[in-house]
Amino acid sequence: MRRFLQTALPHALLSLALCLPSVACAAALSPQPSLEPRHLGLLKEHCAECHNDRKQKGHFRVDTLPAQILTPEDADRWQKVLAQLNSGEMPPEGEKPLPDQSKTDLLEDLSNAMVTARKTLADRHGAIPMRRLNRREYANTLRDLLGVKANVSKLPTDTVSGHFDTSGAALFMSQNQFEQYRSVSREALDEAFELQAAAPFAGTFRFEAEDASKKIKEETELAKKRKEASVKWAAAVDAAAAQPENAEITAKIRAAEKTVRLFRARWDEIPSAPSPKEFLEFPTGVSLPVDMGLLTDRWLNPYILPAQEHYVSQPALDRGAYLGTWVQELNSSLSLTVPHGWPPGEYRVRVRVGATPHATPERRFLEFGTNVRNGKVLSTYEVTGTMEEPQIIEIPLSLARNQSTTTDGQFWVRERGRGFGIAPLFNPVAQSIFGREKGQNGHGPEYALWVDWMEIERIPETKTTLPPGFAALGIPHGLAPVTPQGKRPPRGDELPCTLAPGELHSALERFATVAFRGVPPAGRYVDRLEAFYQNARSEGETHTAALKDTLSIVLSSPMFLYLAEPNPSPQPKSLSGDELATRLSYFLWGAPPDAVLQQLGHSRALLQPDALRAQTERLLNDPRTNDFLKPFLDQWLSLDRLDFFEFNPRLHPKFDASVKIAARDEIYESFAYLLQQNGSLRHLLKADYVLANKVLADFYDLPDVHGDYFQKIQLPPDSPRGGLMGMAAVLAMGSNGEKTNPVERGAWVLRKLLNTPPPPPPANIPQLARLAGKLLTTRERSQAHQEFPQCASCHRKIDPIGFGLENFDAAGLWRTEDTFQVLDDKGKPVPNAKKTWKIDPAGALHNGPAFADYFALRDHIASQTKPFARGFATGLLEYSLGRSCGFSDEPLLDEILQQAESRDFGIREFIHALVSSQAFHRK
Repeated sequence: MRRFLQTALPHALLSLALCLPSVACAAALSPQPSLEPRHLGLLKEHCAECHNDRKQKGHFRVDTLPAQILTPEDADRWQKVLAQLNSGEMPPEGEKPLPDQSKTDLLEDLSNAMVTARKTLADRHGAIPMRRLNRREYANTLRDLLGVKANVSKLPTDTVSGHFDTSGAALFMSQNQFEQYRSVSREALDEAFELQAAAPFAGTFRFEAEDASKKIKEETELAKKRKEASVKWAAAVDAAAAQPENAEITAKIRAAEKTVRLFRARWDEIPSAPSPKEFLEFPTGVSLPVDMGLLTDRWLNPYILPAQEHYVSQPALDRGAYLGTWVQELNSSLSLTVPHGWPPGEYRVRVRVGATPHATPERRFLEFGTNVRNGKVLSTYEVTGTMEEPQIIEIPLSLARNQSTTTDGQFWVRERGRGFGIAPLFNPVAQSIFGREKGQNGHGPEYALWVDWMEIERIPETKTTLPPGFAALGIPHGLAPVTPQGKRPPRGDELPCTLAPGELHSALERFATVAFRGVPPAGRYVDRLEAFYQNARSEGETHTAALKDTLSIVLSSPMFLYLAEPNPSPQPKSLSGDELATRLSYFLWGAPPDAVLQQLGHSRALLQPDALRAQTERLLNDPRTNDFLKPFLDQWLSLDRLDFFEFNPRLHPKFDASVKIAARDEIYESFAYLLQQNGSLRHLLKADYVLANKVLADFYDLPDVHGDYFQKIQLPPDSPRGGLMGMAAVLAMGSNGEKTNPVERGAWVLRKLLNTPPPPPPANIPQLARLAGKLLTTRERSQAHQEFPQCASCHRKIDPIGFGLENFDAAGLWRTEDTFQVLDDKGKPVPNAKKTWKIDPAGALHNGPAFADYFALRDHIASQTKPFARGFATGLLEYSLGRSCGFSDEPLLDEILQQAESRDFGIREFIHALVSSQAFHRK
């Protein structure tokens, strides 16, 4: 039964690959990277004595270095020169060094020449490599076919440094990876079949929050009783210790133990001292005398008892519960779990919540998440209701087959930023708040949010149309419907299924055709699938299991996995209508074409410019465009850096999980707004508005904003916000979670906004760790790099921009001062080793204008629309075509920019220009 998988699939892939030769297209003239004669003369003057035709130290000659870098061998030789100069190893000690300015200029020109050489030598001249679906495309394709959200984390990774996840350079396959795809597709089929059986199931489960208050009342009474009993026990132990006959043993214990708590823990060594068991009942497992003593002494002085007593004095405990701060025993979160046996599908979580009179504006937020163990926030909601008139917050969720039976099926709510947290997400800020306010009032923080109830509802499937895969299959799946209790009969009780002759063959052929995006399976493919099914039945598998095993072969076959556009000719060839539909859909939806687009492609109507533009507009207007927008922006703007580190909550308490989510979403929402309106790309450089919700507006100190949705907010004239440079997510990426990193910020602006990426940093960079412990400003610390020629060539471009952004702290909040505190080996502040300074953002761009402050810098960056637009167009081209953008693409980029500029760089104009280009229609 498994031989089909072990032999047929690899051979099919090989056959398919052999019929897909590399596509060549006319190469445009590429600029040839070269070095000026003065640089060659400098190297010959200082290095040729040891690296010539007679004396070749290191088997290397300088006198024959070519001025132009035309071949990989040329590039390799110049790379060795660059590495030696950057490391400072050449010229060696004792030899005459290169003048600093000449060395800096050489390193800058050589670094840039090597970047150009890499592009020139890697230019594919328009050839688009055959590639598989990446993870998200595979998941989206299964979703559109079967109606499920597949877990694709087991699949091969997609990314190669410096490339999009659509790049054919990373999306290759090896034989052993097919089983991984088959395993994922089999799990997806399990869920899809179960969803079909559970389609009509509806259920609602509610948790009344007063049950949590009742529990706290009971625990408070128990704590009070334990304290009373512990006081009596402690007095009895102290009385026994005070007996004259126990003086010697008492003195011995006191000398050994530093605290009264530890002294009483050794009660069993003091004659006549009573056992704690005479006063208290202990939990199972607490039996050793020392453990009983320590626990009793803790009950003697319960840290949270005053807070518990304060809680039970609150009103409305018979109708709900309050959300506490940090202390788990005081509802730092309330949770609700999906009832056992409920099937996967669409769910709604609802919370009826109101603010108390103690709720200040910053405390009117509710955080929501799944999986209490990891404590990860998924969303945040403004609470506008009151205890008298609570509001109902509704949260939609899709639960997969494995999620509804694991901790991912447990939902929690808590007051924003006040939860306890689970390691490594422990919340020291909430602990600090609790301790500080307990010290002030004796019991801890007042309560800001009150919850009436939480409920979860499983939404039945009401659509009359089946997912395309099941509609094409057209035969019973064999699973019995889910019962009202959320259960299905065991596997052995699957419904009997008898198929008419030829019915299975037709069903498999229809399914494969839909799965292969409208391309019928070739040859005897369906015959072999049918034989596989029959073989599985003969070995005892049920109809359902055999059918799923058979369909998983289709979903892990090359025709499904690969975006194949065969071209047996060595010359470029136009795409067919079907191929164009597929390319357009995977570009803008990350998924296969829908029925409308597929029909237009099949009829070749899509090849007409007007029809193509209309369909591009339709796809851009569809919510599925999010499957283009988010992955493209994540990779184009390198937003993954936002997750490289956790922010120090003590240094940046305002940049909590809710703000971090909103800050990232600001980038998505800003781009989506421009895409929807066909707004100008210029607005990503500078705008007089922001897109923000209540959480982000509070962080930006923008008043009178309410709502959990992102909305356009007009900015005051002196606002530093508006455009990417003023966005918290971008600024936070230019830090380490504690301090700003001007170098990272400056390099990001050069790479993403000015489209002039600095060369990769050289090896053996002099470490700034040598400056640890010195009281220096950030500028003084960073400028130490420019003492070295191998660093100065890049840092004279990077640093002025980074310093111009120093008015933003690590989290992106505006400031006018900064501070540096020297720490000792244990991370403790060193006394009298702190420096505070006024931030000076003024500077001058290398070979460019001077600027007095951030606002002048932003104005200059905003004036560079064309370089920014070229970088954006380059990203679109690479993302959509799955290949690097080479020098032969320069004419195409010129055309895209010309069309976009004619309409004020409207976002959609870039996409229309690319989609209508010859390159997009060729294979």
